[in-house]
Amino acid sequence: MRALSFAALIVGIVLIPTALGLAKLDHDRELSQVERMLVAETEEHGGALDNYFLRARSVVLLTANSPAFANVLAEPGSRAEKVRRQGRNIAEVTHHLRYLEQLYPSSIGEACFIDARGEELARVVRGKVAAAADLSTTEEQTSFFGPTFGLRFGQVHQAEPYVSPDTKEWVVANATLIPQPDGRKRAFVHFEVTIESFRRAMGATGSAELRVVDAKTGRVVIDAQHEQAVGARLGVPSDRRFVALAHGTRRSGVTEVAGHLTAYRRIRSTTGNANQWLVVATAPSPRRSFVAEMGIAPLAILALALLMVVLGGASLRAARRELVGQATTDGLTGLGNRRKLLADLERRVRQARSGDPAVLTLFDLNGFKNYNDTFGHQAGDALLMRLGAAVADAIAPFGGHAYRPGGDEFCVIASAAHQAAIEQAAAHALSESGDGFAVSAAFGSAVIPGDASDASEAMRKADEAMYAQKHSGRATAGRQSSDVLVRALAERHPDLGDHQDGVAELAAAVARRAGIEGEDLVQIGHAAALHDVGKVAIPDAIINKPAALDDEEWAFMRRHTVIGERIIAAAPALGGAAKLVRSSHEAFDGSGYPDGLAGTDLPLGARIIAICDAFDAMISDRPYSRAKTTDEALAELSRCAGAQFDPELVRLFQQVMADRAAAPTAGLSN
Repeated sequence: MRALSFAALIVGIVLIPTALGLAKLDHDRELSQVERMLVAETEEHGGALDNYFLRARSVVLLTANSPAFANVLAEPGSRAEKVRRQGRNIAEVTHHLRYLEQLYPSSIGEACFIDARGEELARVVRGKVAAAADLSTTEEQTSFFGPTFGLRFGQVHQAEPYVSPDTKEWVVANATLIPQPDGRKRAFVHFEVTIESFRRAMGATGSAELRVVDAKTGRVVIDAQHEQAVGARLGVPSDRRFVALAHGTRRSGVTEVAGHLTAYRRIRSTTGNANQWLVVATAPSPRRSFVAEMGIAPLAILALALLMVVLGGASLRAARRELVGQATTDGLTGLGNRRKLLADLERRVRQARSGDPAVLTLFDLNGFKNYNDTFGHQAGDALLMRLGAAVADAIAPFGGHAYRPGGDEFCVIASAAHQAAIEQAAAHALSESGDGFAVSAAFGSAVIPGDASDASEAMRKADEAMYAQKHSGRATAGRQSSDVLVRALAERHPDLGDHQDGVAELAAAVARRAGIEGEDLVQIGHAAALHDVGKVAIPDAIINKPAALDDEEWAFMRRHTVIGERIIAAAPALGGAAKLVRSSHEAFDGSGYPDGLAGTDLPLGARIIAICDAFDAMISDRPYSRAKTTDEALAELSRCAGAQFDPELVRLFQQVMADRAAAPTAGLSN
C-alpha cells in the first residue's frame, strides 16, 4: 500500500507541474498574442495618423506653390483693392482653396489666404466663399500666425488643436508660407482639418480601445470610440490614466495602465508640428494574474512540487524562444523577416555613430517574375532559397546580416566600412542565369547616420535609391536604341540635329509640368528626339525644297510618321515612343495626319510633341520661311490653340517658356 501511495505521489508530482506548465504556456501565449495585437494596432493606426499629417503637409505645400498665390501678392495696389478687384488671380486662389475640400471632404474647417499684416485675401468655409466685406483683418491674433511666419519656406506649421471660429469644431491648422523670389515672407496659405477627421482616419477596431494622448500633458485628445462633438471639450479631459505614460522617453512599448495591458507609439515628430501625440491601444479586459487564478489547493501542491515547476518554467522559456524565432524568421529562406529587419535596424540606428556608421542596402530582383511565370512557383521558391543562402554566405565575412522582407526583396545591414564590397558581393550572390532566364538584383543603400537618422528614413532613402537604379537599368535598352536612331538621322540630315535636341528638351520640360513622370516621361523624350526619323525615307529634293510642296509631294511627305513608327517599333524598348511618333503630326481638331485623330483621342505625349515641334520650327530658319521671334512664335501657338493644338498644353508650354525667360541659367529644371 505504501508503495502504491508513493507511486501515486510520484505520478501526482509529475502530472501537476506538467498541467501547470501547460496552463502557464496557454496563459503566456494568450498574453503574447494580446501584446502583438496591441502593438499591431498602434503601428497601423499610428501610421494612419502619420500619413494624415504627411498628406496635410503635402497638400498645403502643393497649394502654396501654385503661381496664383504669388501672382496675387505681385499685383499692384493694396490688399483691399485686390480683394475688391476680384481678378483672375484671386479667382484662381479661391478655386485652389475650394479644391482642398475635395481632397478632404467633410474634414476641412476653413481654408484661407492671409498676408503678413494679418489680413485675409480669400477664405472658403465648407464650400462657401467669404465675401470681401467678411474677410478678417486681425488674423495676426490667431495662435498659428506667429509660428507660421517663424518657419522657413517649404516648412509647414501644424498647430495644436483649437476651436475654429467659423465651424466651432476642434481643428488642427496647417499653414505654410507662399514662396517668393526675393525671400520675403509676405503671406501664407492655411487650412483647418477637424479633430473628428483625425479620429476617423485612425479607423475603428473591436479588439482594442484606441486613443490619442498628448505626450506633454497625458490628457486624452482623441477617443476612437467617442465622436468629438461640436461644443464639447477636447477629447476626454477626465481620463488621466496616461499621465505617467506621457512622461516616458521611449518611442514605443507595451506597459500596464490601470490594470490593463497597453501598447503605445509616438507619432513621428516633424519640423513645425506642434502636436506631440501618442497612439495608445488598451486591452478591453484587465490583465489577469496567473497566480490569482489558482486556488488554495493548487498553491499548496505547487509548494510541494517547486522543483518540477522550475523545470516546467525552463521548458516554457524554451518554447517562447522558439515562438519568437518563428515570428522573426522567413519560413522559406531562413533569413530574418521584415519584423526582424525593422527591430535590428532600430537597434543599429541607436548604436551607429559618425565614426562607426552602418549601411542598409535593399535589393530587388530583376527578372524573377518572368522566371516564376516560366518555370512555376515551386521553382521560384527554390530559386529564392538558393539566393537567400548565397547572399547570407556572401556577406558573412563582412559581419553583415541578411533579411528577406518579402516577395523578391532582400536586405542587408552591415558596417559601412566596406559598403561597396558588400553591395557588389550581395548583388552577385543574388544573380543567377541559365537556359531561358537571367535574374539579377537592383540595389540602393542608405548610410546611418550620414543619410538617415531613423529607421523609417533609412528604409525610404534606400528604397528610393534602389528604384532609381532599377528604373535607370530598364531605360538603358531604350536609350541605346534611341541614340542609334538619332545618330542615323543626323548622318542623313545633319541640319535636323539641333531641331531634334530642341524639341526633345522642350517636350521633356512640358511633360514634367503636366505631371508626367517615370517610364511615360522617358518614352516622350525618345519620341520627341525621334519624331522626324521617318524622313530618312523622304528624298532630299522634297526635304530641302525652298518652295511650297505640291499635292503629290505632300502626300509623300506625310508618310514619314508611319515610316518612323515602323522604324522605331523594331526596338521593343521603344514601343511606346513609336506610337507617339505616328501621332506627332495629328491636330487637336482632327485635321492632322495620318489617322485624323482629334481631342483626347490623341495621345498626350503626341500633343506635347506637336506643340514643341511647331515652336522650334517657327524660331528656326527654313528653306521656305525666315525664323520668327520667340514672342511671334508664342503668339502663333495661342492663335492655333483649340484648332491645331491642345489649348491647355499651349498654356503649360507658355509657362515653361516664361520660367526660362525669367531664369535663363536654370535651364529646364523647373
